[in-house]
Amino acid sequence: MHLLSIAQKEPLILRRDEAYIGVLIDDLVTKGTKEPYRMFTSRAEYRLLLREESADTRLSGYGHELGLISDELYEAVKLKDTQIKYGAQLLEDMKFTPNKEFVSKLQAMDELPIKDISTAQQLVARKTFDVSKMLKIVPELEQYNDYICEEILVEGKYARYIDKQSEEIKRMKKYLKIAIPENFDFRGVSGLSKEVVEKLEDFNPPTLQAAMQISGITPAAIEILHIYMRMAKKKERKSEAKT
Repeated sequence: MHLLSIAQKEPLILRRDEAYIGVLIDDLVTKGTKEPYRMFTSRAEYRLLLREESADTRLSGYGHELGLISDELYEAVKLKDTQIKYGAQLLEDMKFTPNKEFVSKLQAMDELPIKDISTAQQLVARKTFDVSKMLKIVPELEQYNDYICEEILVEGKYARYIDKQSEEIKRMKKYLKIAIPENFDFRGVSGLSKEVVEKLEDFNPPTLQAAMQISGITPAAIEILHIYMRMAKKKERKSEAKT
């Protein structure tokens, strides 16, 4: 951080969806604490994305940019990420029909038959599916080593939940960019409860995303604040246009 400051560069701030330390710092800054803080995985709403095995693909970009990771290592991480994403996409794209041949193949693996057209992703999401079964229905993945295949299987099993969290992150990033003006008059926003106003005044969040992380601030309150800020901005533009 100090080196970035000396180089007059922006500080490195890890988001809640990027690292547990991002969750920890964000909690302490926006929510505060009246007792010793402990970092539980349950505090991270995006914990499916913060799995231990994905740490390198999540954070190596920052490490390489800061000169902490060599070009060779970074290329190896990017190759791993590419292979896993390709495999996960293959699971999503490959479809099977409930014909006699495929049903027999599932029965030979002690798997229940399918009744409708199903993707490989839907099949590997079954609790009973492991890497060996995945390779039997998607032999194209045999080109990868055991570690990559295991990661592809995990991505397939949690795909639905990961997609949902990814959508939430997109919304979060949208709010992350919306700055709240300094000395903003929260009391002037109609529809905010007294408790919400007091919390916003106490923490004085710099962005809507930061306001979202304050304990007790509801999504409805954020939406009210967002609408009010948009309306205020439109009025400001109209006023500037007249002058």
